[in-house]
Amino acid sequence: MKRYRWLLLLLPLGLFIWIGAISTRTAGGEDDVMHHLFARYALQHPANLFDLWAKPLYVLFNIPFAQFGFIGTLVFNAVLACLSALLVWKSAEKLGLRFSWLGALLLLSAPVYFYCASSAVTEILFGFLLSWAIFEGSNKRYGLAAALVSFLPFVRSEGYGIILVFAFGFVALRAWKALPLLALGFVVYSIAGYAHFKDIFWVITHHPYHDASTIYGSGPIWHFVVRVKEIWGIPLYILWILGTVLFVWTGLSLFLKAEKRSEQFWVWLFFIFGSFFVFLLGHSIVWYRGMSASLGLTRVMAAVMPACALIGLYAVDRVFGKLNPKLKMFRHVLLALLSFAAIRGAFTQNRPPYHGDTEKEEIIKAGKWFLNSPYYAGKSRVFYFAPSVAVILKIDPFDPGQRGDLSEIAWNRDIPSGSIIFWDAHFGPNEAHVPIDTLFQRPELEMIYHQKPEVPASTLNGPEYEIYLFRKP
Repeated sequence: MKRYRWLLLLLPLGLFIWIGAISTRTAGGEDDVMHHLFARYALQHPANLFDLWAKPLYVLFNIPFAQFGFIGTLVFNAVLACLSALLVWKSAEKLGLRFSWLGALLLLSAPVYFYCASSAVTEILFGFLLSWAIFEGSNKRYGLAAALVSFLPFVRSEGYGIILVFAFGFVALRAWKALPLLALGFVVYSIAGYAHFKDIFWVITHHPYHDASTIYGSGPIWHFVVRVKEIWGIPLYILWILGTVLFVWTGLSLFLKAEKRSEQFWVWLFFIFGSFFVFLLGHSIVWYRGMSASLGLTRVMAAVMPACALIGLYAVDRVFGKLNPKLKMFRHVLLALLSFAAIRGAFTQNRPPYHGDTEKEEIIKAGKWFLNSPYYAGKSRVFYFAPSVAVILKIDPFDPGQRGDLSEIAWNRDIPSGSIIFWDAHFGPNEAHVPIDTLFQRPELEMIYHQKPEVPASTLNGPEYEIYLFRKP
């Protein structure tokens, strides 16, 4: 099977690209569109390469793909997802696990990962770097593992927590030379961004996330753990819990017997289990406390799903190791049933292709109306916040001559004549802090369009979704 694993991974690659191409909904919604736009226009606007919200490393790697449109960005993520599966497969082999191919299957069939693989979310690149670092760690190339992990914060902010976990791992492994390399990403980006920000500490001073619980809310601390079918699917959920119990039992046994822990034990403890649980617990606490602009989105767990898949495979290896070797047929039947259940769960939970993004569909409808209306002059400055507006109207969102910030409308009463204001009930009152009443109280503005979905739909924080277009004559 080793010989054909590249061919085996071409099947999910083609599937993810096909799903993305015919779907109208993606895991990240408007965030997906914005991540694409940052990479699409990074060559025209180099500052995009240092935007911490957009994730600098994601922007950099996605530039060649994004030039082919949104579908190019979807291909980028699909490729990364399948490469991550390959790394999980190879890591499992190096760690001596039976049925290493099952690790790749458990990863790609985890419902949240399956869904995100046909999107533009940054979790997939994060998982790719993490799976690569785990692979290098399992091969005792600790310096390279440290270097890879050091760039995780420039894909997602949770990377700082993973760096800390790996640091403890390197101490346990006495891999002292690897420790300084954990700062490599921070040093490289601090120096590279200095030319733009004139601030060597720009990574700290320009952090984009502050307390936003009044916008995004909070919830129970077990929010992620109970989303069984949505995140892991029942097979992987059972396996990672079982794998955790078995590993803890093994660790306690070694401690009680005062036996020396192997290097592989520390790799499992810190690089794999540590990464997974620090991420899970961190997000659970952040959502519970209403911190760091958390929406409680389950998709974030896709970032550490490679580690989770290895934990699940660890459980399979331990359990099957106890079976009588003569029960070969029984073992094959169990593996087939497990594989079928995992794949079936991915499809029944997600039901691809993905449609039903009411907000995006209404934005497309409003954009098409405007392009065919007498108000479209081709050079109007458009004030908006929903990223899909830029795609529909074919404007460069980073060119102030083409795009105006909707939040500016709250105080700027001197916008150019002919300007268009594209207000929607999701971004308008929340991220842009512009309630619709603010626009109706501006006598110089003319309302030219209003639309609600045929089937009423609520949006962020509860109000009914609707779109208004205003024009300044």
